Amino acid sequence: MIIPGLRWWIISLIFGAAVLNYVDRQTLSALAPTIQKDLGMDDRDYANVVNIFLIAYTLAYLISGRITDRLGTRAGMVLFVAWWSVANMITAAAQGMRSMSFCRFTLGLGEAGVWPAASKAVSEWFPARQRALAIGFYSMGATIGATVAPYVV
Repeated sequence: MIIPGLRWWIISLIFGAAVLNYVDRQTLSALAPTIQKDLGMDDRDYANVVNIFLIAYTLAYLISGRITDRLGTRAGMVLFVAWWSVANMITAAAQGMRSMSFCRFTLGLGEAGVWPAASKAVSEWFPARQRALAIGFYSMGATIGATVAPYVV
């Protein structure tokens, strides 16, 4: 059975994942003063936590792309969203800079996987003439997520 417009439903789900991805990424910034106070971190500690996340995120692009190629788009996306969800949950247990760094590193590993999986989904579900539109649509989720984050956290 062919479902009309299924590819647009799929890209809408990916858009939602992108929104959540960026809301989540901005949470640390939006709550920086509170987190620093609660965990006894100074500005240098906070910067280190942010950089640890970015290092993991950067390294994970290549790894997550390979994993998505191996597992497939659906399984890859599920894995990465589940990974970052668990990483978020364990962040609540962070007691200081080291444990927060571990949590954010783990989060970066999971969040990075969304973009390679989303790109692969577009190549699988959209004809060449609609791929730029589909990529623009899900990429818009990042900007929306970053914009609304301070208001929803």
